[in-house]
Formats: sequence, C-alpha cells, structure tokens
Amino acid sequence: MSNKIKLASGGPFLEVSFLYFLHTDYNSAIENILSELKSLNVKVDFAISDNELDQKIKEFVIGYPDEHSDPNTFFYHATEIPIFIETDGHRKASLHIRQVSQTLLAVDLLFFGSTHDAPEWNQRGITDDQLPIFKTLLDNLYDKFHFPLGSVGYESFVTDLFDVSEGWPSEKYIPENFRLKGDFVYIISDKLYVDLAASQSVTISVRNNR
Repeated sequence: MSNKIKLASGGPFLEVSFLYFLHTDYNSAIENILSELKSLNVKVDFAISDNELDQKIKEFVIGYPDEHSDPNTFFYHATEIPIFIETDGHRKASLHIRQVSQTLLAVDLLFFGSTHDAPEWNQRGITDDQLPIFKTLLDNLYDKFHFPLGSVGYESFVTDLFDVSEGWPSEKYIPENFRLKGDFVYIISDKLYVDLAASQSVTISVRNNR
C-alpha cells in the first residue's frame, strides 16, 4: 500500500498527524479515536450523517483485501472522513485513520495549506502567522492521546519521518528507522525519538512520555 493515501482535491496540504498505539480491537480503537476527537477543546464536527459515519467505521474494521481472489490475502484497515474543525474559525479538513503496523495506527488531519484562500473549493488558506494555531492543535491532541510521535508538516505525514521504502503496513516504523526529513514545522516526540534528531533545526517538543 502506498505511504501516500488519496488526498482530497486542492492542495497543498498542511497535515497534523500522529501515531496511535493499537492496544485494542479495530472497532474499539476507531471508536475511541472519534470519541476523543469530539471531546477536544476545539469543536470537531463530522461532515457526514450518522449512518455514513457508522459505515466508515464498519469499513475500517472489516478492512479491504490486498488481493480479492486470494482467500489468505492481507486486509488493509483505513478510512477517510470529512470533518469541520473550529480552530481560528470554521475549517474543512479530512480525517484519515490507517493501520501502519501490527501495533500502530496513524491519525492524519489534512487541511488546505495554501497561503491563499480558494473560494472555488470553499477552502481557507493558512498563512505563516497562523501556523501556531495548528501547533497548538497538535499539543491539544497530545493531551488527549499521549502519542509517541506527532507532527505538523506540509505534504508530510508523521509516517514520512521514517526511512521505510515499502508501503504500510510495515514493522519498520520503529525508532531505529526514524529520519527527520520532509517539510515539517513542528514535532512532538518522546525522548526515544528525539535523541536521534537532536541536531536538527525543526522545532521539537520533548514530552518524555515513557
């Protein structure tokens, strides 16, 4: 599976992204993620009906096969949900949840990242002086999820911080393969990851959660 999932129309995208430990079954994991997002101190609304949201959850839990004709094929677990977030106002975003290893999910929030508004897509741009708003959003997400690694970057997911050539899922999303690459503006990391990138210039917040 490609490390880059299908994006909504428009772009470039500013991506607020973090890793989530898969400690439970798929249904409990996605239900917990969605519940915690709805309880953030910024308002999050799902831009689909309750029935459509239930279908998205079911699709994630069931997964989709790598090879339809192979009864022993691997099943990918991923979904995409349109949402609205009240950050500095009403913003459209796309929530992606995907399994990237046996024990990790990636939770990605994609925002229209151009510095200019795009009325034709009903999208608001993001200027440099607004970037602290999205850094604060990642801070708020950490307070909810206490994730091991999170990031804010342009066209860069948190999984892009790893030197992994094959697609996900992969068991190579481990500290030994951490590489600070891509267009990142902010990273939250536990000390396990930060030690490998201490010489880099990107802003890194050390939480030492372990």
